[in-house]
Amino acid sequence: MKTQIKIFLNAAFFSLTIANAQDMELLSSQKQDLLHQQQNQYEAESEKLRNNWIAPLNLSGSYSYDKSANGNHSDTKKISASINQDIFRSGGIVYQINYADAKKRADTLELKQQIANLNEELFAALLNYKKSKYELKQSGKKLDNYDIEIFIKRQLYDVGKADITELNNALMDKSSEQKMYVSLEYDIARERLEIAKLSDIDPESFPLYSFDLVQEDAYLQNNFQVRYARAQSQTYEQQYNVTKSSYLPTVAINADAGYLKYGPKELYEGYEGDFYTAGVSINIPLTYNASAAKEEAKALYLKQTADAADRARSAKASYAQSFELIKSYRRYIDISSKNILLYNELIETVKAGVDAGSKTGYDLKTLENTKAIEEYNIKINEINIQLELAKLHFAINTNKQSYKE
Repeated sequence: MKTQIKIFLNAAFFSLTIANAQDMELLSSQKQDLLHQQQNQYEAESEKLRNNWIAPLNLSGSYSYDKSANGNHSDTKKISASINQDIFRSGGIVYQINYADAKKRADTLELKQQIANLNEELFAALLNYKKSKYELKQSGKKLDNYDIEIFIKRQLYDVGKADITELNNALMDKSSEQKMYVSLEYDIARERLEIAKLSDIDPESFPLYSFDLVQEDAYLQNNFQVRYARAQSQTYEQQYNVTKSSYLPTVAINADAGYLKYGPKELYEGYEGDFYTAGVSINIPLTYNASAAKEEAKALYLKQTADAADRARSAKASYAQSFELIKSYRRYIDISSKNILLYNELIETVKAGVDAGSKTGYDLKTLENTKAIEEYNIKINEINIQLELAKLHFAINTNKQSYKE
């Protein structure tokens, strides 16, 4: 009962939540948990990268017992804390923090894109499920027409007014459509199982959301692949800076403080007390492969920058392709709408002929079935348009980003 209530509320709230491509409400609890854990992983990794320049404080304690060659015995107890902390890395500390922040932004975008892709996959399965059901009904109308055609040609063949080839062709056409019918039944079952992989919603009762066309400027500006490529470019830029600074001078402070107690057994010269040491060190690395390592990091950064530009170009082409495909589907709808008007006129004419006895009921039924086929064509192409609109919608990041690209 609780599951049914949850599904109903999700369905009622669908038109509001699905507009956000990064919403997880419609996904299964397992998918949601997986994505939440991935988010936790990214956050933990970011915190680790951001603070890994901070040196650890080393705490140690020791006890030793000694026997010298002359037979004297002594024991030593020591507790200390030490640290060796870089305070200057020729900009490397700032670069490391910037790298961690840039990587977190890229990882966050990647996670949002994964959620959007899952939502697109779910929505496409819902639409294709509905589309296949329309196609199944349309196929049933085609089979009805083939039955009428076969009956008429069989009658004509029996009286010698049609040859066997015509009858055989009609039988073959029906056989092909019957196979299509079976294939569509499988498609419906397959789409239902695809939905079950992603969500607990019932495709029979779930209301489908209608998307509007995303404007080209918004699509190009917020496209996930483009934004992720740019975020990755920023990440590699900061990684390049970190690599460069790792071959430059560093300054570190070191300190060691603690308590020591030395106790000889035979002598009376033991001592105990606090101690500390402090100092500064400068390190200038001279590495043979420094130049090659820096060039490799630079090449990765420039490659990612070029990839971002290439993805922007591809996004522009993808939008144009979807736009043209939507235009084609709308033209198909216009053609079917005009055909329906024609069939309405023909149906009225044939009805009058049937009443007058000059036309048969088969003629009328054929026209009514053909009109229904065109009506299903409209519904099918409307879903094809929604599939393209959904693809454009889920390809963009609908959340505002607070960082500069």
